[in-house]
Amino acid sequence: MFHPPGPKAGWSSLLLGAFKIPHHRFILWLAILGKLATLDKPWLHHLGTSCVLCSAATLESHDHLFFLCPFASSCLCEVQRLVRFHWPYRNWVTSVHWAARRWRGKHVVNASFRALLASLVYHVWQERNARAL
Repeated sequence: MFHPPGPKAGWSSLLLGAFKIPHHRFILWLAILGKLATLDKPWLHHLGTSCVLCSAATLESHDHLFFLCPFASSCLCEVQRLVRFHWPYRNWVTSVHWAARRWRGKHVVNASFRALLASLVYHVWQERNARAL
């Protein structure tokens, strides 16, 4: 038997709708769940713990990778400048909940910001992986 659907996750609006490339959507989904293979995971400590994007001795986590790392921070600042938007938080979990509340619905502006977030997360993750090789 199939189970009835449960309640929707509060962040599901970030993954739904048009304008999102499947690769971007998948990486955003993993990031929202905290499942990207960042170096703060105990099973990856043998690879080191410092961020490959900035070489800081800081533990590479979702917060560091998407907000505190100078590389990602400069990407975010440039995007904010281009679209004239200020991202109010510097914490991954808080930012996801805020974005899901703020950018829900089918309006083209909301869909565009959701796609922009997915793209930013995807490209930061791709750059991190390219430098980790």
